[in-house]
Amino acid sequence: MAKNKNILNTPKFRINDEITGYNDVRIVGEGIESKVVGLSEAKKIADEMEMDLIEINSSSKPPILKIASYEKMIYELKKAAKKNKQASKPLKEVQLSVNITDHDLATKANNARKFIESGSKVKVTLTMKGRELARRDDNKRSILEFIVMLEDVAVPESQPRDDGNKTIVILKKKG
Repeated sequence: MAKNKNILNTPKFRINDEITGYNDVRIVGEGIESKVVGLSEAKKIADEMEMDLIEINSSSKPPILKIASYEKMIYELKKAAKKNKQASKPLKEVQLSVNITDHDLATKANNARKFIESGSKVKVTLTMKGRELARRDDNKRSILEFIVMLEDVAVPESQPRDDGNKTIVILKKKG
């Protein structure tokens, strides 16, 4: 089953004899001068270099074909996609309560500061229970203090919003 998943993620390009229906094409590639030639001449050049002729952009006039190793190109594309996937940082979450002490708030702010400096966004959640829900505006004090503690490194994406028994705000790196 894992093999099928891999096949689905592979970009599909027309190569060599699959490319038809063009009179003139632009050829590009490493060590090749970009120029417009006939399709048969482009195939002959690719054969002489023992490389593949790969259709890169069929919508341009004339279509762009690359002379390169198909397997190597697919490998490089997968490698770049994997690197981009790793580069995205996850969303971290910090949970606060209404009656949080100043020391606990400072500790959570320091942890959030580390997350933000490493490039992650931080979701700050203030959970309220029972009677705390009746004084919602007064209880937002701890989440506002938290935002102020981090104002040198982070800015809120939007105003704190109410979501049932929670108040949520997402902080992102400043600048």
